[in-house]
Amino acid sequence: MAEPAAVPDFDERLAGFQSTTFKELRPGQRQVLAAYAAHHLTTPDVAIEMPTGEGKTLLALLIADYALDQGMSVAYLTGTRQLAERVEDEATKLGLEVVRFAAKDYGGAKLDDYHQAQAVGVMNYWVYFNSRPVPKPADLVIFDDAHLAEQPLSGLQTLRIPDKPGPARVLYRTICDLVVAHTDAYAGLQAMRDGTARPGTPPELLSFSDWAAIATASRDAIEASPLVADLALKDESDEIKAEVKKLRDEIKWVWPKVREHLTHCGVLVGPSGIEIRPYHPPTALNAGYSQAKQRIYLSATLGSMDDLQRRIGGGRVTRLETEQPLLSGSTGERMFALNPSSEQALDLGVLSWALEQVQAAGGKAAWLCASHSEADTLQAILGGLGHPVYRLRAGDDTAVDGWSRAPQGQLITAGRYDGLDFPGDICKLVIITTVPQASSEFERFVVAYLGDATFMRHRVGQRVTQALGRANRTATDRSLYLGLDPTFAQILADPAVRASIPEGTQPIVRAALELYDQGSVATTDACRAFWQVAQPSGPTEPVKQATPRRRPRPGRSTGGSGEVASADAEVSAATDLWIGDHGRAAERAREAADLLASAGETEHAAFWRYVQAHALFDRGRNEDLAAARTALEDATTNGPRTAWFRRLGRTVADLKGHERTADDTDRLFLVWDEWRREAGGRLDRALSDGRTLLAGSHDQQCDGLKVLARLVGASGERPPKTEQSATDCRWTWSTVKRGERRVWEVKTGEPHPVSRGDVNQLLGQIEVETKRAAKTRVYGCLLTPATTVQSDAAEAARDRITLINHDAAVRLYNLLADRLQQYAALCGDGNAEARGEARTKIEATLPPDGWLGKLLSPTLGKIITVDDVASLFPSR
Repeated sequence: MAEPAAVPDFDERLAGFQSTTFKELRPGQRQVLAAYAAHHLTTPDVAIEMPTGEGKTLLALLIADYALDQGMSVAYLTGTRQLAERVEDEATKLGLEVVRFAAKDYGGAKLDDYHQAQAVGVMNYWVYFNSRPVPKPADLVIFDDAHLAEQPLSGLQTLRIPDKPGPARVLYRTICDLVVAHTDAYAGLQAMRDGTARPGTPPELLSFSDWAAIATASRDAIEASPLVADLALKDESDEIKAEVKKLRDEIKWVWPKVREHLTHCGVLVGPSGIEIRPYHPPTALNAGYSQAKQRIYLSATLGSMDDLQRRIGGGRVTRLETEQPLLSGSTGERMFALNPSSEQALDLGVLSWALEQVQAAGGKAAWLCASHSEADTLQAILGGLGHPVYRLRAGDDTAVDGWSRAPQGQLITAGRYDGLDFPGDICKLVIITTVPQASSEFERFVVAYLGDATFMRHRVGQRVTQALGRANRTATDRSLYLGLDPTFAQILADPAVRASIPEGTQPIVRAALELYDQGSVATTDACRAFWQVAQPSGPTEPVKQATPRRRPRPGRSTGGSGEVASADAEVSAATDLWIGDHGRAAERAREAADLLASAGETEHAAFWRYVQAHALFDRGRNEDLAAARTALEDATTNGPRTAWFRRLGRTVADLKGHERTADDTDRLFLVWDEWRREAGGRLDRALSDGRTLLAGSHDQQCDGLKVLARLVGASGERPPKTEQSATDCRWTWSTVKRGERRVWEVKTGEPHPVSRGDVNQLLGQIEVETKRAAKTRVYGCLLTPATTVQSDAAEAARDRITLINHDAAVRLYNLLADRLQQYAALCGDGNAEARGEARTKIEATLPPDGWLGKLLSPTLGKIITVDDVASLFPSR
């Protein structure tokens, strides 16, 4: 039997290198390595959290050197090629043998040195974790910026079909059509299929029974698509051909794996694409992970070990604890400024403010987007304004190299808040466009439907912290960070979000919230003053904290899935379902549900009862189908009346053989819940501002219609004037039968009778919108102070236009605002039970299902009045 390895002495090991750069360990490094000695090569998964700038790389290289001496091969994984080069450079300065691998750059001797444990293999995650990796699995795997491993690991078993022009859109719509032909259970699907859903629309999670019914037809459609069948493309632009080639390269590795596990997957249909994927990545099945004797996770912001396991999809992770708390690293000075207006991130006013800071920063900035669709939009805007744009995409980090060397330019990336280092003069401005609540369809689903899953709010805090470190890597760095999303302040004030922000970053966030409260003028002045201060030539003094204005208190405990250890059961359930071990999957999913229920996460717990039912249903025996139905009945009996429980109720009805149809009410409450989360304590103010707009000038009324759209559960936008026959406002929503669109024309001034000219203008706009959204039902809405209609105008408007008096629109606004305010008050702290009870009470005071489509159908030449609107609502 082999003797256990001696406890390593890392001070002696460092001295043995006789490096002229790394002469001795810092106190923090020594503490961490001393703590690691208790786990050396024995604990399978170890997490090491160290502040930025405190030398994680040297620490990891010393551990790697020790592992080589034990005859173990070592893979050091990074998020980008740029960071891999930096690791290689530090190893060279230390004197440690390393070999660096990149796609199509492996060599023979280099591979041999790595495989024979003579040198550390340094590479990015996509080189090590892919369908056909060249470097063999290592005995020790070091995950630098550990959260970045989630994307390549999840991508190995995720088939994504984007809604983009060409064959991808054809396939996206084909699968949507299969769903719609099978069931009326998904009210949001038609607008997604027609391309009229707003980008932030929550994705639809297809129930496992619906997916099972169309999985074979979907498989056939996928295999017949040029994305998989590799058919020659005709009559397509070079741009589309290039996009198809890229998608083929991605799909050819993923599809063979997903194809054999289709009914084991969760399927999400969102406005930007379809994801077919396991509920968590089954990383334990990956040889690069499973064959390692030890895995080490490094980050300055690890978060909870439970959520790290959930994101990696592997085994339980042990956080390495030091005897004394580590001191915060010295990373210079940084200022965080939030958009104090109510305008959206890419609206003209906010974007102009951001570009002013870009100019002050010398024309260079890094833009961190929450989604690829948002990054696409931003890229088009900045490119159209003449800015050099560098787009960083997963697995291809050449953009970072080009942008880093360029004197000016905008780096744009999606879902990337860690693993990017921009020290010194590389970048002094980082812009976070929207709150990083979700970077995948699955995360967007969780935010919308599982409102009590606190792990998602913890991730927001982590990502903000990671973003705030991108341009502050050394003691002399001085950088400005902008948060463009108008909801940043409310989200950052959420207790679960704040709890996940490290102590060293808390003052930065608190200062941002205080500046936000001072308003637009103070924010603009603070940014201007920041750029007027000369860049320091040496290390900056630590920012002194102001004397506390109040006595310190322990603060509120947030609890929830950020702390309860449910991830092991979740990951096991997802993995077991993927490989077809249905009984074990059901057992572990039930265990996860029980743990989450004990933490008070009712909706999140019910989700894992749903996975339990999925596993039982997929096994397919008669007794399994009955057990699946029982699992969901147990979960939904006396459950709160939230959107997620309503969805589960429809799945139960389906398993019983009953007909089920979605209604419009879920859409309304999903929108209201999103508004509540965003606005926080400012909801009353937002509603008051919207009411003022609706009663104002022409342009103000157009903006007020956007707010009213949200109140009725629709998506409202003001099209740019550059559009042909641009309308004043456009509303879009979806029903189970079709997408609905209303184009608005606003008339102000004296209440003259509606004229034929008013109607003709709107009829032209309807024609344009009908061509733009061919499968969507398009009508016009004329908002007017008039109370009468000229006869020829009434005849022309008869079948295509809704005529609505301005006072009637204001009345509708007031009635719905009153209901939303009551709902928000009844929701309390927003737990599922409170939201469900609130919905039950408020739903009884709302018009019946389908009311919006009926109200905004053509009025046969008549004008909707205040009394018409009031009659829709139940008397109280």
